[in-house]
Amino acid sequence: MKKTLLCLIACSASLLSGITLTDTQGLSHSFSYQDLAAMPRQEVSTIREKDGEKRIDTWQGFRFDHWLKTNLEQPFKIIRLESADRYMVSFSRAEFDTLASWLVFSQNGEIFPDEGLRVIFPSLRDMKWVRDLERVVLEDFDPLSMPRRFEFLDDRLGSAALVENPAPFINTQGYYFADLLPLSARADTLGAILYSADGMKLALEYPRHLEGAILEPTDDGFNLKSPVIPGGMWLKNIIYIQLGDFALLEPGNLDALVALNRVLDWKLGPDVHFVVRKEDEAYQISLNDILSDPALLEDALFFELAP
Repeated sequence: MKKTLLCLIACSASLLSGITLTDTQGLSHSFSYQDLAAMPRQEVSTIREKDGEKRIDTWQGFRFDHWLKTNLEQPFKIIRLESADRYMVSFSRAEFDTLASWLVFSQNGEIFPDEGLRVIFPSLRDMKWVRDLERVVLEDFDPLSMPRRFEFLDDRLGSAALVENPAPFINTQGYYFADLLPLSARADTLGAILYSADGMKLALEYPRHLEGAILEPTDDGFNLKSPVIPGGMWLKNIIYIQLGDFALLEPGNLDALVALNRVLDWKLGPDVHFVVRKEDEAYQISLNDILSDPALLEDALFFELAP
């Protein structure tokens, strides 16, 4: 899979150094906070509903989407905005091009402390806004392809240790996320896709966002907890995890393959075939048959896309 990462990296703690723009050739172009603050500013108002009441705010800044196009004439397919505490939002290029975004320095006349920078999207809910912008990643790569190999999450966890109070977490049990990875991949940087029973998708990087992360077993499934991303991004009731071309699936949620086909753009038809491998046999079976009779996968070690 061809993958090119373009990064806009802000400074680490106080954001004093502004933004560094890195192009596809690896050349860096720095823009200090003072340079950005000197840009001509406009005011934009937003209306949000909080606790049943409408809240009107006035922000001062400039169009971030316009500034990005001016300073980086590079193709990209995904843009990811990341805060200092690893809160992240992502948009496809098609989505981003239809949205007005603003890099703002103050709210209702009050300048943000510590020279903080904020990106807001007036037409979207504020859960898509980013405080203390630290990093913007522009990705120009093909969508994460369908994994060649599927295993069952329960089986993989059966060979991992269930840890009491896994550091840095207390009053819980969990499996370290790193124990899910094949031994040969634990030193690598990997893209990770997590999908929940309620249809939420989370795209992360290992180990950047998953260092020390755990899967916490509950009555409803497995919950993600990671010490390096905000708790608001911890996904609940995970039924699918993909790491490169390797995936783990909850056996009771095989029908999630239909939703994943759409969400991850696999472009599979119902008659695509898999090779099911058991202890003493291997046979081909169509996706349609798997969904119609999940018992066909009983005692399977794994199944993989047929060549």
